[in-house]
Amino acid sequence: MSIILVIIVAATRLAAIMADTSGQVVTTTSGTIRGIVRTTTTGSVNAFLGIPFAEPPIGELRFKKPVPKKPWEGVLNTTALPPLCPQSPAHVNAYFQVTEADAMSEDCLFLNVFAPAGNDADLKPIVVYIHGGGFTFGGISMKIFDPSELAARGDLVVVVAAYRLGALGFLYMGVEDAPGNMGLYDQLLALRWVRDNANAFGGDADKVTIMGESAGSISVGIHLISPKSEGLFRRAVMQSGSAFSNQLKMDKARSARKARAIVTYFTCDKRENGSRNLSMKDFVACLRSKNYRDILKATESFNPTKLDGFFPVAGEEFLPEKPGVLLERVAPNAREVLVSVCAAEGDFFVYYLLTKLQRLNDINLLTKCQVDLFLTAILTAITRAEPEEIIEHYFDHINLGNGTEVAYAASDLLGDLLFLCPTLGFAKWLSSRQHTSVYAFLFSHKLSFLGWQEWMRPTHADDIFFTLGSALSMGVKPSGSDVKATEKFVDVISTFSHTG
Repeated sequence: MSIILVIIVAATRLAAIMADTSGQVVTTTSGTIRGIVRTTTTGSVNAFLGIPFAEPPIGELRFKKPVPKKPWEGVLNTTALPPLCPQSPAHVNAYFQVTEADAMSEDCLFLNVFAPAGNDADLKPIVVYIHGGGFTFGGISMKIFDPSELAARGDLVVVVAAYRLGALGFLYMGVEDAPGNMGLYDQLLALRWVRDNANAFGGDADKVTIMGESAGSISVGIHLISPKSEGLFRRAVMQSGSAFSNQLKMDKARSARKARAIVTYFTCDKRENGSRNLSMKDFVACLRSKNYRDILKATESFNPTKLDGFFPVAGEEFLPEKPGVLLERVAPNAREVLVSVCAAEGDFFVYYLLTKLQRLNDINLLTKCQVDLFLTAILTAITRAEPEEIIEHYFDHINLGNGTEVAYAASDLLGDLLFLCPTLGFAKWLSSRQHTSVYAFLFSHKLSFLGWQEWMRPTHADDIFFTLGSALSMGVKPSGSDVKATEKFVDVISTFSHTG
């Protein structure tokens, strides 16, 4: 099966070089590419889909830092969406989900670039978007991450960058063959590619804004304080997440334990004679011999909820120390930062608890007992505080016989813990630094077409549709209020990217 997949992917890329003679032709440092023209609600954009910026991270390159793409000859047709990086099925909402049917490949380090069509000679600001998904799922080929409307309406060049996920992107073994943070290094290489090729797409390399949501926002926060990312962008937009996010335990010991779990799953820690006297390089070599689908299964064996997978690690050159320490010692890599959170970040997680874990479809049946274990497990995993005291603080003044009130109390706790406090806390730290301006907004519009249960409020990931403008390009009919909200948020991102 894997051989067939490789052949199909290779044939697809070969066809991309040979086919299609329409669309704008652009010469980059990697080679010449041809795009396609996309029509939006307000005009056309030149779209370049699936631009390779790194060598395929396969074979000996699996788990290593990315290697820049070698230049190709001829014209590469960047006219089709690339495959997703390997990941297990996941579901956030009706338009942010991964299925077994989605095309995937380890050869996934691509960029999608969208630039307003026309002959305007003025260079345009650039937005580089980093998708979310808990460092475990997501990808630049999903419709939700189509920024065509943002590019057209905002008069921006918008780049959406792929990066490796899960163990393939964040396995930490403490050796050069698996240094950890590979996914962050993928993002870094993409930012450098954008800097070097901005002019080719009519973009201004001196006016780059990096932007992300959830894990993408955490990534943006890390780039803000990483010495590796200095000089690659001017502004940053952070939606629902920061380098202070509580769900991140960036210590090497925790990361190493997860790596050991994968090694043990495959019995990579045993020689044929039963000896366990093996080196880290031996472990990495063993893991490189495994099919990526088997690595995904191994991860699921200890992370079935997808909430405690492989994450960035502090203490190596990309992130020399934990964010709180590093932020005290370095100046942020951007002087203007825009942060935001959704009005009810935690509603999604309560919905997950209700429908996936408790198998309940009626919010009125939800009780405090049913959420206690879930909340206690999360609090124990990511805080040092007494879970009982925190839980009681949120539930003390509600009607425990009302399922909606129970849901909202649990949601408020989770939203504060996972997103609101880390995001605003990071913003406060940034604003305390000299010459750094921080702005904030609250997302409070409820989409008409997501199909959430009636009790749910604007929740985690809902804002993506508005800030990228994809609410207008999903193939569904948005309400009038959806359109107005999209126009407002696109204008916010555009204005911030143009002038701060």
